[in-house]
Amino acid sequence: MILITNKKANFDYEILQKFIAGLSLSGQMVKQIRTKKVPITGKFITINKDKLEIIGLGNQQIIENIPLLLNQKEIKKIKGQLSVKGISCVVLNLQTVGRWLKAEIALAKGKKKFDKRESIKMQDLEREYGRSLKGTK
Repeated sequence: MILITNKKANFDYEILQKFIAGLSLSGQMVKQIRTKKVPITGKFITINKDKLEIIGLGNQQIIENIPLLLNQKEIKKIKGQLSVKGISCVVLNLQTVGRWLKAEIALAKGKKKFDKRESIKMQDLEREYGRSLKGTK
């Protein structure tokens, strides 16, 4: 079940590849995530001593760098892609899988302004098409 989503990620970035990573959290952070009080828009993932971390996750009271739990093969793949210019790693959503909290992360490439305009046009066209289908029934 998805708890928190990063709605701006699909608008600002072109998603290249997705991964699901475990989170190493403290008890207070788990409580905040389960009550949906943690914003994830604008949170990035960096490499720190061959480990991936979400930088600055939390609300005003508690801000932590959260280590991600991934296989070494996945870490090497992400690390290799992050060395390429223009590619970053962003958090798409925080979700529960069974009793565990997981983060869906993605390798992403930033969109230019004209790409964003194009995606807005596509959303408007899909909305118009959906309205026309509802009107014909």
